[in-house]
Amino acid sequence: MLFTARYPAAAAVIRFSTLSIATAALLSACSPALDWRDVRPKDINILLTYPCKPEQIAQDVVLADQNIKMSMTGCVADKMTFALAHAQLPNPTLAARALGQLHQAAVENVRGKVTFSSPDIPKNATPGLPDALDLRIDGLAPDGKPVRERVLLFSQGNSVYQVTAFAPTHDFKDEAAQTFAGSVNLSPTP
Repeated sequence: MLFTARYPAAAAVIRFSTLSIATAALLSACSPALDWRDVRPKDINILLTYPCKPEQIAQDVVLADQNIKMSMTGCVADKMTFALAHAQLPNPTLAARALGQLHQAAVENVRGKVTFSSPDIPKNATPGLPDALDLRIDGLAPDGKPVRERVLLFSQGNSVYQVTAFAPTHDFKDEAAQTFAGSVNLSPTP
């Protein structure tokens, strides 16, 4: 199961969006090894390569001062959590503010420090938004143990996305995080 208590960086996506820890626990862990497969989450215009079979949950949240439904599709494999958060905003002008809030929450929820930031976003994503970024964050779990996360924030039209790979620092595998983040295949808008 995906427990944010064990993997507090999940809370960077979940806490901000007010998805509860109990809801996050519904996401199942799969095998302990990395078993990569392409996944197109239900009703989302994206294809990702997950190292385990993800499950999807959704809950109403407030993002950019809007009541919206946010979904999370994720799983745990080899002591790392891999997750996609997605929200459909009422209009694309809210995307910049929503991404800024997700960026801030990803850092604050692990009392973290951004160690790398790049405007490298996926093909077909909306260009030029200030918080559309590829981030590496080092932080602390609630118990004070170090955690590391890789966060990719971007939008397309009125959809915002947060792709996250995270784990306790000693279990974080850069190659697995890169495979997950690099697998984002965002279809062109119709």
